[in-house]
Amino acid sequence: MNLAWLVVVIVIAVTLGISTALDFYIKKMTLEGKKVPQQVITAKEASDALYSEANKLLDLTGAEKKAWAVDQLQKQKPNLTTEVAKGMIQKSYDDAHAETPTPDESSEVTTQPIGFLDNGDDSNGSSKA
Repeated sequence: MNLAWLVVVIVIAVTLGISTALDFYIKKMTLEGKKVPQQVITAKEASDALYSEANKLLDLTGAEKKAWAVDQLQKQKPNLTTEVAKGMIQKSYDDAHAETPTPDESSEVTTQPIGFLDNGDDSNGSSKA
C-alpha cells in the first residue's frame, strides 16, 4: 500500500514539475515578445472539422452550410483563397459521403409496404385483430 502511494506521489510531482516548466517557458516567451508555439492544424484537418460542425447546423441548407464552413476556414487560415477554401470544403463533403456505405444493386432486396391489420387479416386465421 505504501508503495502505491509513493508511485502516486511521484507521478503527481513529475506532472506538476512539467506543468510549472511549461508555464515558465510560456511566460518567458511572451515577455520577450516571441511567439509561443501552437498546435499546427493543417487546412485539410480544419476543413474536415468545419464540415462536420456545419452538418450540425440544422437550420441551414446544404449550400448555406458549405458557405458557412468556407467562411470559417478562411478565418482560421487567412492565406487561403475563396476558391481553395471552397474546394477543400467540397473535398471534405465528398470524402464524408464516400465513407457512407451505399447498398449494392446485387444485394437489393424487394421491400413490401407495411400495412395495418384489419379484422380477419390475421395470419393465424382468427377473426380478432
